[in-house]
Amino acid sequence: MKTKTVLRTISILMFVVAVIYLSYALTHPEFGEVFYIGNFAVGPALWRLFYLIYAVITAGLFAMSYIKK
Repeated sequence: MKTKTVLRTISILMFVVAVIYLSYALTHPEFGEVFYIGNFAVGPALWRLFYLIYAVITAGLFAMSYIKK
């Protein structure tokens, strides 16, 4: 397979995983653990935000793969 095809397939799979995780996290507010970075607590709300950003970035990368050089 061409490298471009492999990379597009991987990006689609990453996007699907992010969407599945995000939809689960949004429907189950108790999901996620809190951990601390110094005095900063990372709770379930920030986990959802991180995965939303991840989903947007992977969708953007996939869309950018169709832009001609």
